[in-house]
Amino acid sequence: MYSIRKVSQLVGIPAVTIRAWENRYQLTAPVRSTGGHRLYRDADIETLRWIKQQMETFHLKISEAVTLYRDKQANKPSEALLDEPSRFNRLTEQLYTELIDLNTVQSNEVIDLSFSLFHHEEVFHHILTPVMRQIGTAWENGVISVAQEHFASQIITQRCTQFMRILPMNPQLPRVVALCPEGEHHQMGLMLFSLFLRNKGHDVIYLGPDTPLNDITGLIRAKNIGIIAVSLNNPLLAASVEKWITDCRQANPQLTVVAGGAGFQGCGASLAPLVCPPVPSEWDNWYSLLLYR
Repeated sequence: MYSIRKVSQLVGIPAVTIRAWENRYQLTAPVRSTGGHRLYRDADIETLRWIKQQMETFHLKISEAVTLYRDKQANKPSEALLDEPSRFNRLTEQLYTELIDLNTVQSNEVIDLSFSLFHHEEVFHHILTPVMRQIGTAWENGVISVAQEHFASQIITQRCTQFMRILPMNPQLPRVVALCPEGEHHQMGLMLFSLFLRNKGHDVIYLGPDTPLNDITGLIRAKNIGIIAVSLNNPLLAASVEKWITDCRQANPQLTVVAGGAGFQGCGASLAPLVCPPVPSEWDNWYSLLLYR
């Protein structure tokens, strides 16, 4: 239990403000000591920290932050924030800044806040993906260093792989291998699609970027692979990857191949039906048509 003075120090909110919020919004519920002094629990401190973070991040008034908090407690979307066209932009900009400043703690705090406000799929598609695109463009234009790009990729990849571990799995569904071929280093699209498949219940063996295709043949049989997801952004690799896909399908007629990424634009007619739509909102329908036709 904490005195109001201690709570003020811990959360960085003046004691008079804590009392005012308590009287007006009933955000905290302190008990009284034998001497009549307020005593606060850990849960009260977390509530005050959360409210303060929303106000600072989204420039909200206290009444708006309280509405957001109550909607969060009731597990429903908040119109105060979710109707804003820029609802993801502030978090995206803040995360980009923390990543290029190489701030590990602050970067993870922004990501934690994002997951507390939005469904994980929204965070992946509307915050993490735009940030990685922005990071990639900045690196290609020489605005940021290789070290900054690697740091950002590592932080976001770690957060994505955490979800890969905790999402439920259906052993009745085909097992998946997900990879970028040798020479392809951009993996964010592959990671997002792998998370989409994990969310459907597939067991996904995630090999990631720069994977030699010759190593996959034995893996298909050894691990009873039913689906291979290949992501490619570099068009210079397209011809060799298309040939490998054709050979792989001929050798394994039962295998489903999913192709995605800008590198497959303008691919051959035989491969075109296997190319995943670039818009995640279309993945569900495409998934049903391709895998369960």
